[in-house]
Amino acid sequence: MEARYRSWWQQIKQHRVAFGVGAIVFVVVIVIIIIGYQLDWTGFKGKTVWDWLQLLGVLAIPVVVGFGAAWFTAQQGKVSDRENTDNQRETALQRYIDKISELLLHEKLRDSGEEDEVRNVARVRTLTVLLRLDANRKRIVLQFLYESGLIKKDESIIDLRTAHLRAADLDRVTPRGAYLSGANLGGADLSGADLNGAFLREADLSGADLSGADLQEADLGAVKLCAANLSGANLWEIDLSGTDLRRANFRKADLSGADLNGAFLREADLRGANLIGTDLRGTNLSAADLSGADLSEATATIEQLDEAKSLKGVTIPDGSIHE
Repeated sequence: MEARYRSWWQQIKQHRVAFGVGAIVFVVVIVIIIIGYQLDWTGFKGKTVWDWLQLLGVLAIPVVVGFGAAWFTAQQGKVSDRENTDNQRETALQRYIDKISELLLHEKLRDSGEEDEVRNVARVRTLTVLLRLDANRKRIVLQFLYESGLIKKDESIIDLRTAHLRAADLDRVTPRGAYLSGANLGGADLSGADLNGAFLREADLSGADLSGADLQEADLGAVKLCAANLSGANLWEIDLSGTDLRRANFRKADLSGADLNGAFLREADLRGANLIGTDLRGTNLSAADLSGADLSEATATIEQLDEAKSLKGVTIPDGSIHE
């Protein structure tokens, strides 16, 4: 946000400068004309409107050309800056992959112990490069680490705790059973991702798009899912007890048999969700939209359901349909 603000302010300053220069030129021309009318030797006296229009047209040509050249130069500079930034990111990515490959082949990274220096080097390099990369290249790093066997749940070599994967484009990635504990995945695109069995404990998934993702058997303990999009996600028998799920989108998600005991679902979108046999004891459902959801055999009190925003078409725990 701060960078965007600076960019807007720079654009405003550029427009102010251009406007200021134009205004100065206009005032100078008017002053010259007024003074010229007072002096016989200037030849201004007796000029018609048509004469002035011709004169202004002639004067406007170099001005327009000058402004056009300045605008073109500025646009070329912006394109050049973008290309330079992209080249720098690509270079950083290639150097990172080369370095980690070297650690794998020559420093036996995969066989290293938890306290070995080579692991610290690999972690620092990973955290550093992720701060410099764009959304697509973050995806490449994660897939590289996964396929290299460095972030497996049972034997994680590189700890991604606090890793900056925020807003990363991870659409359709397949880090099945990956160790992503404590990673910053806020706002990331994980739609359709295969996270079956992944270890996501304490990860930040606030505002992430997890629509259609497979999170079955994933460890989501103490995970942050506030305002996350989990529409259509596979969350069968998932443990989300005590989790902050306010404003999360669970539309048509499969939450059958899930443990939502004590979860905070205020203002959550649960329209059409499968909540068959779900544990909703102590769950905050205030202002949640449960329209069309199936709560057959779910453990929820009448008081909880009364707090919901809508129960239209809901199959309540006793199997009847709410009108």
